[in-house]
Amino acid sequence: MNILMVCALDLWSLSEGRGAPTLYRTLEAYGQRGHRVHCVAPTIGANHSYEPLAAATPVEPPAIANVSFSRFRMPSLSEGRWPLPGLVAKADQKLRFALLFPWLAARRAEGILRSHRIDVLYGYEVHGVLASRRLRRRWKLPAVSRFQGTVMYPALSSRRLYLRKYEEVLALRAPADLYIMTDDGTRGDEVLACWNPSARGRMRFWRNGLDLERLVPASAEKAREERQALGIPKDAFVLVMATRLARWKRVDRALCAMPLVRAVLPQALLLVLGDGEERAGLEALARHLSLGDAVRFLGAVPQSEVARYMWAADLFLSLNDLSNAGNPLLEAMACGKAIVTLDTGDTRDLIRDGETGRLLSSGDAEAVATAVVDLARDPSLRRRLEEGARQYALDHFWTWEERMAAEVTEVERLVAAVER
Repeated sequence: MNILMVCALDLWSLSEGRGAPTLYRTLEAYGQRGHRVHCVAPTIGANHSYEPLAAATPVEPPAIANVSFSRFRMPSLSEGRWPLPGLVAKADQKLRFALLFPWLAARRAEGILRSHRIDVLYGYEVHGVLASRRLRRRWKLPAVSRFQGTVMYPALSSRRLYLRKYEEVLALRAPADLYIMTDDGTRGDEVLACWNPSARGRMRFWRNGLDLERLVPASAEKAREERQALGIPKDAFVLVMATRLARWKRVDRALCAMPLVRAVLPQALLLVLGDGEERAGLEALARHLSLGDAVRFLGAVPQSEVARYMWAADLFLSLNDLSNAGNPLLEAMACGKAIVTLDTGDTRDLIRDGETGRLLSSGDAEAVATAVVDLARDPSLRRRLEEGARQYALDHFWTWEERMAAEVTEVERLVAAVER
């Protein structure tokens, strides 16, 4: 197949080799299967919004077999010498990607369509789908709409959010021949079925894959080695969070719980893996709470090293608003970590309270601190939760190879049906 993919995101959600690996894995899988992918993308993606644009340096994507990139510059008000005020910067970002990107990307893609025989259009995430929608009107090619989950479930009962996120609504309603929605706990299957009834029968609702050969429980000796290598005191009770530092990820809940935890467990240490637009505010909150060396902000950690921090940790925390069933929690389960998380979205599909983790109804500081302290004081319960999480991962999770093989096969079938 010759695939024309349009995507507004950087290849990695944080920086090269760091953050969500989904886009990289997708391109790699099609290339390895022998298909040719032409990817249209901006030089600086929409997921780089936490970094001032004037300071951001475009990073050339790595070479991926059978994948070529056609990148273009997105103009912005923030390219000047001085940073824009917060609200103006957000408005600039929204206008650039909700309105300007679909038009510019479609125009760039037209050149590829005129010079290459393309078999299928592939819109990756909201802005890519909007560009693909423009192309499909003229070129009449089969189309795939690919979503990494959605933030729109609350909009099913909120007119205000529905209007504020109009571009998400347009993308979810865009006609396509195949819809691929990530099952990350944000109830994307329900949202798509509600707003786009034509997606019924054409939607594949799948979890992401994992590197299950690497994500395994650590022996006691291995855990000690990693703690020493990472400079973690031997007697520390270590909590780890791995997430993009966005507002709805609610790392602040963990920070607010730490003074209560430390009052009982003075040796408690919180490791925060990730970067994002909320980092400065979270670091300020940590200072305000006088957490000092009780919390370490480690920035964007390479995917290949995330397991090291899991092995060094005693507990994994995930306290998001919309869902806690994304890849970091899956990785923690595969590593056999005891998990404390919130009952939001479809998290309960993975975490059964007292079996595969602790599932909290409230994210207030006292509730989080109580769960952490209880598990610190009860090693036998912690071990039971670790074993339950690991077994669930072995029974239910896909490798990346399995996940991507399922998708590529579906797209191959789509193209073959059109050719017949």
